[in-house]
Amino acid sequence: MDHAGFTDLYALTSGSDEEREAAVQELSRLGDAVVEPLSALLIGAKDADARWWAARALAEIGGQAVVGPLVQALDDAEPDVRACAALALGHTGASSAAAALAARLADDSAFVASIAADALSMIGPPAVEALVASLHAPQARARLLAVRALGRIGDEQAVEPLCRLLDDPSYLVSYHVEEALEALGVGMVYVAP
Repeated sequence: MDHAGFTDLYALTSGSDEEREAAVQELSRLGDAVVEPLSALLIGAKDADARWWAARALAEIGGQAVVGPLVQALDDAEPDVRACAALALGHTGASSAAAALAARLADDSAFVASIAADALSMIGPPAVEALVASLHAPQARARLLAVRALGRIGDEQAVEPLCRLLDDPSYLVSYHVEEALEALGVGMVYVAP
């Protein structure tokens, strides 16, 4: 990494928001060359803002090299860092992150759980298996988020598991199961003109 990269890393940890965003853009141009120092910052920085900005920079870089550190950041103590990591993983489209994201559907933070569901929707069909497993979560919110994500993905693999959830004890889950099944075309009658 060149001197400019070190300068950008410093700005990422101590600048104004505008300076930090500019540093993200500059660091993203360096690509894989800065994944290791950004990962170290994401996992090791004491300051939650620095960890958030490291996740933001890794999101901008993208690619497989950033998946491992971002998955690790899903366990960060700070909800905003977990949410940023989840969203970044959604943008990578990494199917290898699906199980870790699905585990966040039961996050203590409703915001993080919602972002994890959005990220799983972005991953699409490769996330269906992890989402189907989440249909058995003890928390109604986690089941609801899994159902909604499956409805957005629209993969036929979800039909049978969703049908088994029609009698969920949570009215909201049952309602959204019906919505998801309708989006998948289940129960629709087509009439020839």
